[in-house]
Amino acid sequence: MNPISITDIDISKQARALRWLRLTDYVLVVICGFSAIAMLVSVLFDDADTWAVAFKLIASVILSSAAYTGWRHVGVIDPAVWRAYYIVFPLLLGMCLFFLWGLLYQGLSVTDPSALSALLTWAEVGIVSLLGWIWLIRLRKTNITGMGVTIDQLLLGLAKSAGVSAVKSVNIKKINKPRGLAIGATGTLILLLNILLPLVTNEYLTNLSNRIGTQVTLLGFFLLVRARRYFQVDADSLLAVDKRAPILFLRSFDDDEKQHYSSSKEALLDFSLETRLSNYFSRFGPFVAIGSPKDTIPVPGAARVLLSNEEWQPKVLLWMRNAKIIIMYSGKTHWVNWELQKVLESKCAGRLILMIPEVKGWRSSIRSKEISARLEHIKKVFKNTPWEDKLLHLDDLTGLRAMLFRPDGAMVVIKSRSRSRDSYHLAALVAHQILIDGGALNREDEGCPVQVEAKQRAEAVPGIELKVPAL
Repeated sequence: MNPISITDIDISKQARALRWLRLTDYVLVVICGFSAIAMLVSVLFDDADTWAVAFKLIASVILSSAAYTGWRHVGVIDPAVWRAYYIVFPLLLGMCLFFLWGLLYQGLSVTDPSALSALLTWAEVGIVSLLGWIWLIRLRKTNITGMGVTIDQLLLGLAKSAGVSAVKSVNIKKINKPRGLAIGATGTLILLLNILLPLVTNEYLTNLSNRIGTQVTLLGFFLLVRARRYFQVDADSLLAVDKRAPILFLRSFDDDEKQHYSSSKEALLDFSLETRLSNYFSRFGPFVAIGSPKDTIPVPGAARVLLSNEEWQPKVLLWMRNAKIIIMYSGKTHWVNWELQKVLESKCAGRLILMIPEVKGWRSSIRSKEISARLEHIKKVFKNTPWEDKLLHLDDLTGLRAMLFRPDGAMVVIKSRSRSRDSYHLAALVAHQILIDGGALNREDEGCPVQVEAKQRAEAVPGIELKVPAL
């Protein structure tokens, strides 16, 4: 085997730093956001001197800025947010130190539950701000192993090639926007009431809030997450407006992320991997997929279309021929492997980003078994192809994130020892940059032409200039 036929890209350091930085989002959005609201309310209800009111107003501005910055970071990998963190983290750290000094100066009593709770809260915010600052510096300064560039340099190159997301730029009809607004408003109201009730001087309401606060908060988060589904757009509606070559997303319906009530808080402060990919790739073309017949309301992510058993295969083959990029989750079902086989038969492998979907579970043996099963299906489909022998020599299965297939039979394998969602997200971005650098998105491979002309793509959205990537 040619020793240079497999190129390994290791994103472990960046994924690990992103994972720790992502943990600060909860503190920034939830703790800082709720604290900012509580401070503003206390200004209205408490009798305080002018200096105390001024300090609370300044603190609420800092906390609100921190919450907004954390919210901007939800589900994205964006250097613009990281630059804001360079301001937010020092301000939060300084404010927390001032709060802690004030509590200790006043003589903190361990028997006072409210004072002790405040001490622990501000200590947590301060520690998280310091650690977030350290991980942010490491993230932006470390080169990606195998590429020799930092994540900032990588994202800058991708940003230069990006256009405008038609979903965000044009008023495309949503699945049910009024219902989504109603459900989202209900969830927001529930969360606000849960914050404000303990501040009301009513013993019954305060005790009631303490007893059911956790479940009420989960209900509010669940409704907000549920509301996202009604803001999805139909694939046909999107393609009617955005004439750029589509970005085709293929996967088994079994790999669609399910929404659970108990994990709604985590879901609100992050997006599914598919939604992350949709938010990113929609700047390069309409991100489309076939919808599961089980989902009458589509899950957030790719723009979907529901088709009958007789319609979906011709539609997939048409999109496959026209697609600028094909992003696929490896699977274990017959039809997802049929789709992978058709990608190879259509000679579109040069535009394929083949990903391992998120594998849940803490035990490495379970994850390894799951990935091995998916890889076995991949090997069967790639039998008697130029990449067959490369797939046989893959190791470190638990770290496998994405694969690219060169027309000359070479492979690029992107790996990460971190199991965070960011490792999968970042792997897709790295793979996209490699396709751009290699010119794969410009070639009209035999049997797989890009059927939509660049001029047509540039006129995708009436009244809005859609930048066609200069690859």
